[in-house]
Amino acid sequence: MGLRTIADHIMDIVQNSFNAQAKRIYLKIEQNQNWFCFEVQDDGKGMDELQLQKIFDPFYTTRDPRIRRVGFGLPFLKQAAEATGGTVQIHSTKGLGTTVKACFDTSHIDCQEIGNLADAISTLLLTSNDIELVVYRSRDGNEYSVSSTQLKEFLKDLSSPSAMKFVYEAVEELERSIIEEVQR
Repeated sequence: MGLRTIADHIMDIVQNSFNAQAKRIYLKIEQNQNWFCFEVQDDGKGMDELQLQKIFDPFYTTRDPRIRRVGFGLPFLKQAAEATGGTVQIHSTKGLGTTVKACFDTSHIDCQEIGNLADAISTLLLTSNDIELVVYRSRDGNEYSVSSTQLKEFLKDLSSPSAMKFVYEAVEELERSIIEEVQR
C-alpha cells in the first residue's frame, strides 16, 4: 500500500458515516492556495460524551470487536492534519449525527499529498447505496456540487458499468473545470 493521502482520509470519514447508519451525508471540500479543508456531516447514530473522549485513541473503535478491534482512521487524520499546523474538530450528538472537520496547511512540508479526489468522490457516490450523499467542492472560489440522488434519478442504476464510467468521467471533468478556472 502506498502513502496515505488526504483523499484516503476523506474516504475513511465518509465510510464511518456509512457505518453509523446515516441516511444523509454532506461532504464539503474547500481548497485555496494554502489550505485544504473537508467536512463530513451526517445524521447517523452519533456518539455520546464518553465515546467522544476516546475517539482519537487508536485502540478504541465503535465497530463490532469481532470485525475490527482498532480504529486508526480518526487518530491518523488528527496526526496528519496537526503535523501541518491544521486541526480536526468533531461534534456529535447521540441519535442525531456527527460532524468531522479537518484542515491541512498544504504549503507545509509535512502535508500529505491530496491524492485523487475525483476517484475518491466518484467511489463514495457509487457506493452510497440508499444513503443520500451530497458533495460540495470548491477551489479558490470555483465550485460544483453533485449528489447521489441526482445521479440515481439521471442514471437509474448506479451499479451498471456504463453508469460507473459516466460518474467517474463526470466527476473528473468537474474537478478539471475548477482547476482550469483557477489557472486562467
